[in-house]
Amino acid sequence: MGYSPNSAGTLASATDNLIGVRNLGLAIADPLIGSTAPKTPQILEVTGKGEVSVATTLTEVQLGIKVEGKTATAVQEQVAQRSTAVVDVLKKLGAKELQTISIQLNPVYSYENGTQTLTGFEGLNTLQFELPTNQAGAAIDKAIQAGANVIQNISFTASDEVLQQARLQVLSEAVKDAKAQAQAVFSTLQLTPGQIIDIDINSNDNPRPSPFVSNLITDRVSTTPIIGGSQPIKASVSLDIGYSPISGVILDLPLNGLQQFA
Repeated sequence: MGYSPNSAGTLASATDNLIGVRNLGLAIADPLIGSTAPKTPQILEVTGKGEVSVATTLTEVQLGIKVEGKTATAVQEQVAQRSTAVVDVLKKLGAKELQTISIQLNPVYSYENGTQTLTGFEGLNTLQFELPTNQAGAAIDKAIQAGANVIQNISFTASDEVLQQARLQVLSEAVKDAKAQAQAVFSTLQLTPGQIIDIDINSNDNPRPSPFVSNLITDRVSTTPIIGGSQPIKASVSLDIGYSPISGVILDLPLNGLQQFA
């Protein structure tokens, strides 16, 4: 069979078609190969916060009985007698959580021309108790009349029941805040939220206010006014939420980076 221009054209056409099919086969195979690669989890992390203030209705008081004298025995006896009198008064007033938190007995020295001389001893017992804030002032006055002469510390707090309710409330508010943030992001970016993958809770009760620290009482007049305040309770909750794009939706994002390929 002889060669002819028509047969040459037919061969070239067939070759072109074969190359086209091969190229098409590669184009089809590529996405199949890519689809077998593991997908990176898509996670949105949001942190919500909650805060509430509760009234402080309880007062915790630390009172000291301080005595100075020539001998350790004499000082300790006086401290013990006065401490017993103060404890009796506080018990009659209905003080709660009454306890001794510190007992000290120390020598006292004088220094002259580089010489140390023992001049006596100093004893200090510290008691701690709790009362409703509206009763604390009168209790302090009566304890001082019985022998206490140092206010070590006063702090305020709410009751355990109120604190527990407040902690639950701020946790609920923190979760709602985190969910609202997530919903805003998902809605704006047209994403479908999935399961909550992880939850992290961080709560914080701020320190109680302490208006008095280590004051030696030398004279008392009238009733000591004790006024409580408020105690902030805070919490934060972090959520890791899985998500996926809504099927068939193309996000309206800037395409500046793709213009070079146009």
